[in-house]
Amino acid sequence: MLNNHPRLKKFLHYCLVHPYTSRPRWWARVFLIPFVIKRGKGAIIRRKARLDIIPSKKITVGVKSVIEDYTIINNGMGDIIIGDYTHVTSRVKLVGPVTLGNYVTIGSGAQITGLTHNYMDVDRPIAKQGVTPSQTVIENDVWIGGNSCINQGITIGTHCIIASGSVVTKSVPPYSVVGGNPARILKQYDFDKKEWVKVQKK
Repeated sequence: MLNNHPRLKKFLHYCLVHPYTSRPRWWARVFLIPFVIKRGKGAIIRRKARLDIIPSKKITVGVKSVIEDYTIINNGMGDIIIGDYTHVTSRVKLVGPVTLGNYVTIGSGAQITGLTHNYMDVDRPIAKQGVTPSQTVIENDVWIGGNSCINQGITIGTHCIIASGSVVTKSVPPYSVVGGNPARILKQYDFDKKEWVKVQKK
């Protein structure tokens, strides 16, 4: 509905978010955001987690999932959907649109983003060119090592392991181990042999 009324949308955004930052104003953080988050039974969001949340986008935290202190959650450009039994450890950054499946574990300092900054116009500051959102999906039962970076618009398949410090720039098929900068597939599970098999470097 608001998309049909751009002036009203701009005014409401100004009321919610400080114009020079990406953070909601203090009154929104205290009185509004706690009622915007949809929590599953037993979900925990630690008190010192930074929630840069706006009510026009979704944020869902599934059953018995945990968001630890000093993590940053920002849904300004897209929904944040966190599945069941997922653990987002300290100092992780999630920028929507991002979907995390069930039983996902994210190591400290990792970053998962669903947007990229525009930079094509060399006559304008990059900071004023806006961003382009692109859905990032982490499927079920994925382990993401600390200080990894998952770029926008990609999918990490079921039961993948992302080595610490990896920079993932393209989608990863299920049952893979990846690592490096840029990340490449190191191992994949062979269902015929019932073992993890090293992938030869091309």
